[in-house]
Amino acid sequence: MTDRTYTIGEASRLSGVSVRRLRFYADEGLLPPSARTESGYRIFTDADLVKLDLISALREAGLGLEAIRRVLSRRLTLRDALALRLTQLEAHIASQRRIAAALRAAMRSEQPTNDDLRRLWAVTNLSHADRRAKIARFYDEAAKSAHDNPHYEQWKQRAVDASVPSLPDDPTPEQIDAWIELESIITDQTFIAKMKKNVERIWTDGFDPGPYQKASDAIVARVRKAIDDGFTAGSDVGRVIAQDWFRDSARAMNRAADDEFKQWMLKSYQDDDPRAQRYWELVAILKGQSPGHSPNREWRWIIEAVRTHLA
Repeated sequence: MTDRTYTIGEASRLSGVSVRRLRFYADEGLLPPSARTESGYRIFTDADLVKLDLISALREAGLGLEAIRRVLSRRLTLRDALALRLTQLEAHIASQRRIAAALRAAMRSEQPTNDDLRRLWAVTNLSHADRRAKIARFYDEAAKSAHDNPHYEQWKQRAVDASVPSLPDDPTPEQIDAWIELESIITDQTFIAKMKKNVERIWTDGFDPGPYQKASDAIVARVRKAIDDGFTAGSDVGRVIAQDWFRDSARAMNRAADDEFKQWMLKSYQDDDPRAQRYWELVAILKGQSPGHSPNREWRWIIEAVRTHLA
C-alpha cells in the first residue's frame, strides 16, 4: 500500500502549517518533497506529513533548525535533543528569575540608586558559566608560573569549584553585592601581582598542592577546636600548633624544616594581603552563609601563633 500524495496546498490545509513555511522547510532540507509534478510543483506524502508534525513539535519546543536536522538524520536522538532544549530552557528560566529578584530588590526603595542598577546589571549579564570563567581566568593569570606543574589543572579546578557556588534563583542583594566586590578583587592588577609573587614562592619545583592542602585542612581543624576551647594564639597550645604547622607544612612542600624555611614562612605571613581573606568571606556570602564561615578566623590565629612563637 502506497502513501497518498498531496500538493503543497493540500499539505498546508491538513497540517495547519502555512504554504510559506512548508516551502521554507523544503528549501532548508528538513522536508524535501517526495516528488514533483511535471510542472515542478512539490508533492508530499503521508510520511512527509508525519515528519512535518515532528518538525512542528520540535520547533514549538524551541529547537533550532540544525538540532532538528540532526534528529531527522538520526545523528542526534530525540531524547538527547529534548534534554538539550530542557537544559537551555531551565537556564533561561533561572536567568529570568535572577533578573526578577534584582528588580524586586531595586524596587524596595522609592528612589533606586546606582548601586541597585549595578546589582541589576550584574545579575542580568552574568550566568554561572560566566562567573566560573572569570574566576578561572583569575587563577590562570595569578598562577601563571605554575602552569607547567603537572598538578596545576587539578588544583585550579578544585579552587574554581570552591569559589563559584551556584546562586539561587532569587539571590539576595547581599549575594549580588558579594559577587560585585569579588569581581573587583580578582580584576585588581595589584592584587593579581601580589598573588603571582605568592605562587612563585610556594609553587617551587616538584610542589604538590595535594599534601599541602591536606596538612592545611588538618591544622585548621585543630585551630578551630583550640579557639572553641578558649585558647589564644599566644598560649602554650598556640606554641605547639605553630611548631607542628612549621614542621608539617615544610614536609608537605618537600622542604627542610630549618631556619631558612622558618624565615620564608615568617616573610610570607608578613606579606599577607587582607584582600585574600576578604575573597573567602565573599565566597561564604555567595553560598548563603555568614562571612564567619570562611577559614579566615583560623588562619589569623595560625599567623599570630607563628609570628609569636617562631620569630
